[in-house]
Amino acid sequence: MEILDELKITLQKITGIADKDLSALDKLCSVKHYKKKSFFLKSGAMALHSGYVIEGAFREYYTDNNGREYNKAFSFKGDFTGSYYDLHLQKPSLVTIEALADSVVVVIDQKKYQNLIQSDAFWLKVSYTVAHNLLMKKFEKELQLLTLTAAERYQLLQKQYPELEQLVPAYHIASYLGITPISLSRIRSHKTK
Repeated sequence: MEILDELKITLQKITGIADKDLSALDKLCSVKHYKKKSFFLKSGAMALHSGYVIEGAFREYYTDNNGREYNKAFSFKGDFTGSYYDLHLQKPSLVTIEALADSVVVVIDQKKYQNLIQSDAFWLKVSYTVAHNLLMKKFEKELQLLTLTAAERYQLLQKQYPELEQLVPAYHIASYLGITPISLSRIRSHKTK
């Protein structure tokens, strides 16, 4: 199976339309390899692309005025990546997206994709569905932060991403959970008892 076929299968699944000709993607997508610690998007740069992770992992984070980083999301195999917010504002990015491992991504040219949306309702449905799923993930994370303990959030994250421990350093997991690395270490030690 070609790399682009993985994205096509995902789009057919999320839209529920299996017989749609998706050859339009061939003209607006490319496959890019990212080395660990390289950037899909840097804060301050213009967001021009979104992506679909074929293999590897990424983190999306903000940096404050003191240089502290705050992880807001992870993307693994089968996830979309890119800053939806920055793509639509068309201003310099507020977020950085960094490869946590050697990764392969189907890169989607956003300008060409917007033209495609204008010409075919199927692509508008794809865009709506991806944005809706992103919003639901954001609501779920907000609910978890407000109602669950750090240990419960960590357990959910592990369940959602079984490959988490192999691909993401503990200090990034702690940042995502909104706790210190020491607190994460305590949670892990209690779990093994």
